[in-house]
Amino acid sequence: MNKHLAMLLIIPLLAGCTSCASLLTSRGQSWGMIQSVGGLRVDDPAKQPDGTTFLPVVCNVSGLEAITVKPTTINSALVVKKTTAKFKKDRIQIQIVTCVVDDKHTSVSKGVNLGNISSGVYQVEYLNPDGSTIPLKQIEIK
Repeated sequence: MNKHLAMLLIIPLLAGCTSCASLLTSRGQSWGMIQSVGGLRVDDPAKQPDGTTFLPVVCNVSGLEAITVKPTTINSALVVKKTTAKFKKDRIQIQIVTCVVDDKHTSVSKGVNLGNISSGVYQVEYLNPDGSTIPLKQIEIK
């Protein structure tokens, strides 16, 4: 009985709140999925006026654009919610997080702000949901 009552309360909320739906459908994508929609490219980092570092990460989860490989999958229901970055010593692990289409996001990732990261050489890796990584590019932060 409680389960049915919860569904009666939650479904109308989700129907009227597209951002609520994106909260429930967010998930980090695997490297296989990223490759199937055209790949991902990491460009050189850029210092921002506020002193933080922005890492351009180009990816289009719609599958309508070849970034590094020819797409084999088309997605009309997914958008990029965010691009995340985790730091492990001299490695930066990035991941594309998607959600269902809403009015706040697009299918294109532009990158991730790395904050006030220390100068040095870093290996950028793609972080799969299972914790495995794919080496992408070595970058230098000045």
